Amino acid sequence: PHRLPHREKEHRLLMEFFDFLLRFPERMTQRAIITGDVGTGKTVLSQRFGADITLEANKLGVNLRYVHVNCREYRGRLFLILQHAVAVFRPSFPKRGYSAEELLNTLMQSLDEENAFMILTLDEFGSLIEKEGSEAVYKLTRLQEMRPSKPQRISLICILRDLKETERLDASAKSTLQRNIISLEKYSQEQLADILNDRIQMAFEPSTVSEDIVNLASELAFSERGNARFAI
Repeated sequence: PHRLPHREKEHRLLMEFFDFLLRFPERMTQRAIITGDVGTGKTVLSQRFGADITLEANKLGVNLRYVHVNCREYRGRLFLILQHAVAVFRPSFPKRGYSAEELLNTLMQSLDEENAFMILTLDEFGSLIEKEGSEAVYKLTRLQEMRPSKPQRISLICILRDLKETERLDASAKSTLQRNIISLEKYSQEQLADILNDRIQMAFEPSTVSEDIVNLASELAFSERGNARFAI
């Protein structure tokens, strides 16, 4: 949806975090963490932000790509995640015969060739931590140190349910991530009703869904820990 009721503040925060990336894209990358329980809007917030910042970048002539990857769908394997990211630029790139390090180098080479920049969003980030631990995070966050004289290209957004999941990382990997943290609280019953009314306006003819149905759905969803996905 174009509008995210009760997540406007967090959307503004993300735009502020990545504003420097729009103005001076070669000089700085950014990292952010979005955390919150199931159904608090983590994924939709990130995707809405991705669409909006890409639009702003296009207006400024910055070649920015937003790539959203669900780590759980890729079994928490950095190799498979990078394979997906490389395919954005090289759709016919071979799926076998390359290590994660080689795929990362290929991705950076592709970005350099197109003078492009990427915001890579790692949804269900806990799956990557669980499967590959600090090593994968280290490779992604310390990438620029291996190419000090070249433009910075990849920014990260990590989405996870509980910030405690990062405690599995070593101190070095953890410190590179925890700069900008957006914590999403669970929705109240009234907020859930607002979200439902917004979606109903998009999806149904007027007067199709009664207020009683909205109230019942929002009440049930609130009892499910304020889960907007359950409400919808």
